[in-house]
Amino acid sequence: MKTYCNYHATTPAEWNCPRCAANYCAACITKRPVMRYGRKDTIYFCPKCSDEAQRLAISNLVVPFWNRLPQFFLYPLHPRPLILMIVLSAASVFVADPGFFNGIMGIAIFGVLLKYSHAALTKTAQGSFTPPPINAETISQDFQIVFKQLAIFIIIGFATVQVIAVAGAWIGILFLIAAVLAVPAMIIVLVATKSLRSAVNPMVSGGMAWRIGWGYLVMYLFLAILAAAPGLLTRYFIAHLPAASHVFLFNLAKCFYTIISYHLMGYVMLQYHEEVGYEVDPDEKEFFLNQDTVADEAGSQLLTRVDIFIKEGKIDDAIALIKGETPGDLSNLELAERYFNLLKIKQLIPDMLQHARRYLELLTEAKDKTRLGEVYAACVAADPAFTPGAAAVFKIAGCFNEAGNTKDAIQVYNRFIKAYPKDPMIPKACFLAANIINEKLKNPQRAAGLLKGVLKAYPNHDLVPHIRKYLKQVEAAG
Repeated sequence: MKTYCNYHATTPAEWNCPRCAANYCAACITKRPVMRYGRKDTIYFCPKCSDEAQRLAISNLVVPFWNRLPQFFLYPLHPRPLILMIVLSAASVFVADPGFFNGIMGIAIFGVLLKYSHAALTKTAQGSFTPPPINAETISQDFQIVFKQLAIFIIIGFATVQVIAVAGAWIGILFLIAAVLAVPAMIIVLVATKSLRSAVNPMVSGGMAWRIGWGYLVMYLFLAILAAAPGLLTRYFIAHLPAASHVFLFNLAKCFYTIISYHLMGYVMLQYHEEVGYEVDPDEKEFFLNQDTVADEAGSQLLTRVDIFIKEGKIDDAIALIKGETPGDLSNLELAERYFNLLKIKQLIPDMLQHARRYLELLTEAKDKTRLGEVYAACVAADPAFTPGAAAVFKIAGCFNEAGNTKDAIQVYNRFIKAYPKDPMIPKACFLAANIINEKLKNPQRAAGLLKGVLKAYPNHDLVPHIRKYLKQVEAAG
């Protein structure tokens, strides 16, 4: 049974705090980089008590293989295995005719496919779903595992013959069925232990399959379907195509379904790594449901701790935490939003208005026009004399104008002009206000008076030519 995050009910947990008896996902945990034994490492802490958290079993985070079957079929379509499949299938066409040399080359081609498939299995078992590269290291390194797998089939065949000789044909057939059923388990044990002896030991491979349970039978069913797929495709589809394409397409299908099969077995190793006895690096996390997207910035980690207090209904604790951790300055927009809303909920108006100036600056930088207008309106409702920074006020006026709030836009422009009379944006503010007064409020006389005031106060400003031109239009219309 999966353990889920205490604060994200649908997200499997990745860490546990024994002290708080709480489980956390990657979005909730607090992490800090440290140096351990000369190398950079990361320690994970409980966001509530700051004790070091314990990592839960990786299997708690892995999506069951039966829930991601479509992704298995996409795996061989990555450029790396796709190129290899095409090359091996094309090479098979040239060695399709009977003959000793062609037979040896066919075995070599199959060996390359099997070795790449094993590399894909191993990479998947470690939690990486990117197919291995096609290079000499992938194809040649640890190539003996291919011979060991072939030895498994030879041993099964030899043992079947011996059983038939001793106990008869029916017992031999039953033995062969049981052995074939155990082949995936043998391959998984072979990859996990690198030992042929362990792989063919029924106590080891059979015991591992037993520990996996019904999941092993489900995997075997899919592997059987994948093994039969090339033959079925040949009979019902490829056979109806031009004869020249039969060998190539059959081998392409064989490569395709072989790679899928080994990728599937690798994923089963990952999902049941504890039952298999296979060690997985917890920092190789392509397989995690909840990718570790928590940034290292203090603001993001503080936001996580604040959200936990909020979800527990501890509003005062959340406010106190932000005050204690951010002495007078907030640079994280999400955290600033949480703080503003918390202060508003608790009706801490002086603190809310003081913080709002910084919050509005962040919203201005983020160009969040909707929220900018909403926060300003809330602040003015709490204190009609509230005036934020010059850049924020100027931007807010433009937001109101774009939203069609003409009167509010004029009021904010007037507030800007009165509050910051020496600001270099005053001429532009006056020009924009005059434009609104003339075109939307239909008051050309007032607009003309405002424009003349700007020309008198700022005769050398860059906007003067535009203002003069627009003033003539206003006077002509009035």
